Amino acid sequence: MLLSLLKKTMRHIYLFLRQRKKTAILVGILLLGGSILLVRAFGPDTAQVRYVLEVAEQGTLTTSVSGTGQVHGEAEIEVKPEVSGKIAQFVAKNGQQLEEGDIIAILDAKDAQKSVRDSRINLESAQIAYEKLLADPDTLSRLQAENALAQAQRTLSDLENSPTDENQNDAQSEIDNAERTLAQAKRNLIKVQTSAEQDLESASENGYNVVAEAFADITDLMTDLSDFIGTEQSEEEYIGYYNLMASSSYSNDVLSNYETAQDSYDDAWSAFQDSSRDSSVEEKTEVITLTLHVAEDISDVLNSIQILLNYIEDNGYESSAIADHINEMIKIVPVNIVTANGIINSLQSSANTIEETGLSAPNSIADAEDAVEEAEIGLTTAQENYDDIMDGADENEISEAKETVAEREQQLANLTVDTDGLEVRSQKLSLESARNKYNDALEELEEYTIRAPIGGTLANANLHVGEMASSGSALAIIVADQFTAQMTLNEVDVAKVSIDDRVTLTFDAIEDLTTTGRIVQIDTIGTVSQGVVSYNVLIALDTEDERVLSGMSTNISIITNIRQNVVVISNSAVKSSGDSFYVEVFDGVMETAEMQGVTSNTPPRQVTVEVGLSSDTQTEIVSGLNAGEYVITRTVTNTTTSTSVSSAPSLLDSGGGPSGGFGDSFPR
Repeated sequence: MLLSLLKKTMRHIYLFLRQRKKTAILVGILLLGGSILLVRAFGPDTAQVRYVLEVAEQGTLTTSVSGTGQVHGEAEIEVKPEVSGKIAQFVAKNGQQLEEGDIIAILDAKDAQKSVRDSRINLESAQIAYEKLLADPDTLSRLQAENALAQAQRTLSDLENSPTDENQNDAQSEIDNAERTLAQAKRNLIKVQTSAEQDLESASENGYNVVAEAFADITDLMTDLSDFIGTEQSEEEYIGYYNLMASSSYSNDVLSNYETAQDSYDDAWSAFQDSSRDSSVEEKTEVITLTLHVAEDISDVLNSIQILLNYIEDNGYESSAIADHINEMIKIVPVNIVTANGIINSLQSSANTIEETGLSAPNSIADAEDAVEEAEIGLTTAQENYDDIMDGADENEISEAKETVAEREQQLANLTVDTDGLEVRSQKLSLESARNKYNDALEELEEYTIRAPIGGTLANANLHVGEMASSGSALAIIVADQFTAQMTLNEVDVAKVSIDDRVTLTFDAIEDLTTTGRIVQIDTIGTVSQGVVSYNVLIALDTEDERVLSGMSTNISIITNIRQNVVVISNSAVKSSGDSFYVEVFDGVMETAEMQGVTSNTPPRQVTVEVGLSSDTQTEIVSGLNAGEYVITRTVTNTTTSTSVSSAPSLLDSGGGPSGGFGDSFPR
């Protein structure tokens, strides 16, 4: 429309110039120039916006710290514990060849072990609470809650109503039952006390009878022991012969044990003579105990005699002057050993019975006394209940009963409603926190076991068991038996790496070689040079290549973090707004879209996202964006103004004019 108006205007100017001739040429030129400016100002103008896109992908995001370093041969690596503690065990020794992971020393970890136990208990408690929160109430719990509510409602009803004959009768019946229960409890107490005394008396009586029967055999055994040692004319007549056939140590054992048995026998026999069946339980128990000791001492003598006889038999005794005596003893001693053991078993059984009876009696009596006390409390309660019914309920009792009903109603309601989602989430977070603390405790406990960070020879292990090992201080040195590489990092980058981080290494001198390794040591004290703090990092190579030589330069990339199966996009696609982040997306863009730039009549849509890990080029999207969606990474705006000056004559003359120039269109 504008061009048509300009064309008409220029036509009128042309006719005017033909009439006025050259006097108006200047005015025409000015008007024509103005028209051209109008065309340029209001003519066709195109401003294109193109969007450079990329597809959000599911993949792996890796962050790293890079630098250069140098290969070394037999490096000396300091072994530094991560915790302080007293050395409980030093497993390895100086000069010992160690493999990676071998234990060097173990620190005292009592506190760490306690932390593991406590955190495990807390984890189990949190797990139970979480499972209990999710579990539906069982039928029994619901029934118990309903019964409790019904009982509370009945109690409230009784308190609110005036006493009735039925209530009074019930209360009186309760008192009668309580009185009967108390009377029965008292009878049971007397019965238990009497029974306990009788049982103890019976046990001691039976034991005393065993002693009386045993002393006949014990006296015979003591006589045989005396006959083995000597005769009436000489108490130790045979000891000299025994010493000729065996070492004197055998006969010395026999004599020592015999003297002990003789003393025990004298004490027991004296106590037995001073007692009778009418003696107290304590006196009979003392006789039983002393007699048991005699039997045990006699058994010891017989065993030492048997050992001596075995030796004599093995070495021959037929030519001895007391060969007949030895033959007799060889037959008697085994029989006496059996007899002594039988006496011991009988007396021990009696002693055990007395002990068990004496221990159980107080417990039985205490239980019976508790039953009496409970019955007395029950009677008091029944009487108070009866008095309350006769006096009627006061306002406080009714208020308390109403509160109890309300509590029971709420408890029943809690069992029948769905679990609160926020409560479940809170308990789940508590469970996760307890699990993390347990894992942290396990990791801390592992730090008390000092292991070899690399294979090599142990050296300078100068601490001993009981001495303190300090965190960050060298406990020992390992001379590595594999290649290592050393690099230097500034204080910003060194904070991003840690022991055991994986490393990739390439070599300028060996183009086709890429090898891996891991960090085994990081300096804890930096070096300052011209105001810059740097730290040495030592890396152990996983494999050795014969082309790698000590002193070679290497390019090192330390992998600090890895996220697998996450949504990743270019960093340029992520924009920020205050504390939040967003991306611009297009809906419905086809996969065949030109990724170097597309145009769209529909503006992009902003989507708020949660970002995670970021590398130099990519960012992890935790939420808000799915894999496969298109995001804008860059916007390009192209402005184009097209004005065709060569088309001016056609504005002035529909028949056209020379195309060589503007002035040629006018008559001279």
